[in-house]
Order: sequence, then C-alpha cells, then structure tokens
Amino acid sequence: MSKRHQILDSFKVKRSQADFWLNCLLYGCLGLAFLPITLWVASSANEQSRILHALIVLVMAIFTLVLYTRIDITEPLTLNKSARKTLFASYGLLLLSAISPYVIPPSSVYLNVIGSLLVIPAYCCGLASTVLFVFGRDLRRITYTATGTFCAFMLLSILMAPLDWPLRTLAGKWSGAALSAIGKTVELGVVGNTATEPPQLILLVNEHPFHVASECNGFGVILTSLLLSVLLTIYRRKGTIEACLNILAGITLGFIFNTLRILIIVLLAPSMMEHYHLMHEIVGTITYWGCLILTWILLKGPTQTEA
Repeated sequence: MSKRHQILDSFKVKRSQADFWLNCLLYGCLGLAFLPITLWVASSANEQSRILHALIVLVMAIFTLVLYTRIDITEPLTLNKSARKTLFASYGLLLLSAISPYVIPPSSVYLNVIGSLLVIPAYCCGLASTVLFVFGRDLRRITYTATGTFCAFMLLSILMAPLDWPLRTLAGKWSGAALSAIGKTVELGVVGNTATEPPQLILLVNEHPFHVASECNGFGVILTSLLLSVLLTIYRRKGTIEACLNILAGITLGFIFNTLRILIIVLLAPSMMEHYHLMHEIVGTITYWGCLILTWILLKGPTQTEA
C-alpha cells in the first residue's frame, strides 16, 4: 500500500473519533500562534536572496536524505509518544517566550533576548510534532534532523545584519593576503564613512578598486555550508567532538570558497570588464555549488539508499 493511501485509510478510521479532532484543534491553535513567525521567515527569504538560497539548499538536502533513507509510515494521524513530547515542548517554550517579558527585569538584556528567541525552538518543535503526528513515529530521525537544522537556520538568519561588516572585513583581509602572496599590490580601506554616505570597504588591487559589498561577505555560502554540516551532524548522530569538527569544517570551507571567489573575480576583472557582471555571476555560482558539493562529500552525506 502506498504511503498516501495509508494516511487516507487512517483518516477514514479516525475521523469519527473525538480525540483525533481534539489533536487537530491543538495543532490548529499552534499554527495560528506561529503565523507571525511563518510570515517573518517568508518575508526574510523574499527580501534577502542569500537567505532564500540557503533555505532552498536546505530543502534540497532534506529531500536528498528522504530519497536515500528507507522510510516506513507507522500509525499515521496518531498522537504517538514522540509527537506528544514535541507538542508539549512547543507549547511550553511558546508559553515561556510569552511570559518572559513580564518575569525578566528589563535590565537583564541577555535574558530578555534569550526569552524572545525561545519562540524559534518552539516553532521547530511544533513542526516536528506535526510531521510525527501525520506520518508516524518512524520518521523521527529525518524529522529531528530537518527541524533541528531549520532551527539553526532561523537563529543564524537573525545574525545576518550584525555579522555583515565583520565578515566583509575578514573576506577583504583574507583575499588581500592571498593576492599579496602572488605579487599583487593590495590595499584595504574604508571610504565614504559620513552621515549621508554609508561606509564602503574598498580593496585596491594594482590601482584597480573593488567594492567588498554585502554580497561579498560570504554569509550566504558560509551559512549554507554551516547548515549542511549541522544537518549531516544530526543525521549521522555524531558525538560532541565530531560535531564540533564537522561544524568547524563547514564554516572553514565557506570562508575558503568565498575567498577563492573574490580572488578569481579580482584576477579576471581587468581582462573581462565588458562582461564583468556575467563573469561575476558565473564565478559566484560555480564556487557556491562547489563548496556545497564538497561539504556534502567530505561530511559523508548519503549518495545511495541507506537503512
């Protein structure tokens, strides 16, 4: 029997049971409570292409895990133990987030920030519970992997703005050091830091200026490679040390490939100024996907069906 027919047959049996509709009401209320954060995720993805690309890659990676993992649906549309635990966790974290402004003193800035961020793991617990309720407890491995990584994605997305300038500076310094090593004359500086003109980070290579813009900060490729490392760490059930090494590898690969992208663009630019934007996009696409494919291979992402 196909998985779709399993769920449909289960619905036909359970639709006459009061507890089934009570469970649906609990999930419906949870969905309404999380509507603002759902809209925020959609808005962030729409406004920031790097976040959208990271989200698309995350969905593709999860689909790949589903494709290469043997999945069985057992007792669908049932509030099994795993679904119940994550449902209670979601409501509990949501309640803590709601009451935290009233019990935490305004002077405790960090505690207030933590309290407001509790809504993100609450949201992901709600997603996990919904999947486990609909498809059954045997999807725990995939579900916890997907929602755990999605939680990391949402938390990291918040850091995009504050990390922009530090990452740009680091990308400029790394690229400048590499270019200096191959004999180029390099200067890195800030221009236009006035009340009317935002500061620009300029990398001067052999008298050719290159603006290290927000798109060059590497947040997109670093975020995505980091998310892949988190995804595979959870999926492979790594220990603490291996998990830290995997995450460090993901971040390092992101930095290296972003620096490589800047190097290639700077070296090709003088001879390809007429087609600069096309070259910029091609180099960016190749290095972006090259980083992600290498991250997947090095961290042992599945490439064939696994039990």
